[in-house]
Amino acid sequence: MSTRMYGRWEKPRSAGFFGLTWGVSMLGLGLIVAIMVAFMVWQSLSVAGAVAVAAAVVFVPMAVTYRGRTGWELVALHGQYALARAAGETIYRAGRFSRLPGRAKLPGLLADSRLSEYETAGGRRFAMLHIRRSDHYAVVLRVMPRGQELVDQSAIDTWVEEYGHFLAAQSRSGEVVAVTAVLESVVETRLRQQREVTELVRRDAPDYAQAVMREAAADTGGSGVRVEARIAVTYRPIGRGRIRRDEAEQAREIGRRLQTVVSQLARAGLPATPMRAGELMALVRSRYDLASQRDVELAGESITDTQSWGSVGPVAHEDRWDHLIHDGGRSITWEMDGAPRGAVNERVLDELLRPRLDVPRKRVAIFYRLHSAAEATTLVDNDFRDAIAAEQTERGIASASARIRVTNTQASREEQARGAGLTRVGLLVTVTDRLNADMPGIEASLRGMTAASRLGVRRCYATQASTFAASLGIGVVLPEHASIPKRVTA
Repeated sequence: MSTRMYGRWEKPRSAGFFGLTWGVSMLGLGLIVAIMVAFMVWQSLSVAGAVAVAAAVVFVPMAVTYRGRTGWELVALHGQYALARAAGETIYRAGRFSRLPGRAKLPGLLADSRLSEYETAGGRRFAMLHIRRSDHYAVVLRVMPRGQELVDQSAIDTWVEEYGHFLAAQSRSGEVVAVTAVLESVVETRLRQQREVTELVRRDAPDYAQAVMREAAADTGGSGVRVEARIAVTYRPIGRGRIRRDEAEQAREIGRRLQTVVSQLARAGLPATPMRAGELMALVRSRYDLASQRDVELAGESITDTQSWGSVGPVAHEDRWDHLIHDGGRSITWEMDGAPRGAVNERVLDELLRPRLDVPRKRVAIFYRLHSAAEATTLVDNDFRDAIAAEQTERGIASASARIRVTNTQASREEQARGAGLTRVGLLVTVTDRLNADMPGIEASLRGMTAASRLGVRRCYATQASTFAASLGIGVVLPEHASIPKRVTA
């Protein structure tokens, strides 16, 4: 059986003059008119020249982009980081002798978050994270992917199709902001394995059986790196009036939808279980503090007896320009710069997702920002019209690209009319290691992995702390926290 191919992704872009966007084109026309009016009013070439220079200063940074960002966007990014660093906002210190003694709250975007645990009508307990800065509610599900070994291609195609149906179903109501899928490589301590075996062994079991189980628990074979997967679903406040402001009511509404989410993921080959509060606390604690991994895995669910959501953050945290330092570890995050070119099959990210001993702590987070059905119809129609306009104005190689874009946007219109969803996709890759690790070598390895996956990535600058928090996959949606106005972005 032949392998299915996937693709046709397009970045929305309004068509203007000379390859510019519509907004930048209108800005340019407005500035030209301003120059002409200045000359007619003052009848002076020097005044008109001064206005032209000012217009060029405004227009050129908007028209020229560098790696997907306008000049004004880069200026704003550098300026905001410089102000934050001057104010000491890039350094965080917690612990017993801090301004808040005994506290180790999460920094940055998660500083005002609140974790609570509720129970569904079916008796299944789940943790719900309320990110009050954006007023979002998130639930995280631990996933056990079935893998592709010894699986028929028809079954794999069905799983991919069902996962697409899952995303489309989440977008129909307009309640889901985003779905975040995370696949993470973690150093294997085998403590979970030993704890599970200890719980399984009965005291009255034969000595030989107990010895075999203990030997299996102590087995140190394998690669020393394990893979963990999870999916976070981030909701807007559901309902109206008082219900939107009542956390317990939000938990009840989300709990009603949770069983449907679990069933849809199971059909996609992703058996999922909602994570409880203790599991989520252990996850966040061990990612910010590498040395605590063994302790939290030994503690298991009992971590809630000694820890709270307000104490799982780092003691030391410094957001530098191109990396993040946290509790004796160093993390670097890259963002997707461009989707794989051309058509690909379902194994395109295999090289990036595969665990490796030279990059023992690697986290790949894929973000699906969902449009409602009404938004999707408007957007695909606008994209199609913009693609046609671009095809009529472009020449040469650009004309060929524009023609391909018309074909892709037309296909999107047809698929959306048949019930498919429309989704914006992004990806973050975070690598964490000790302070003395060979980060240049790790970065070179990562570049090789992304190249093999036909994926373009670029290093995040001035946003390492926020991208680290988002890549944890616990419900943070970065565009909802943007500090740069959309009018000056590309």
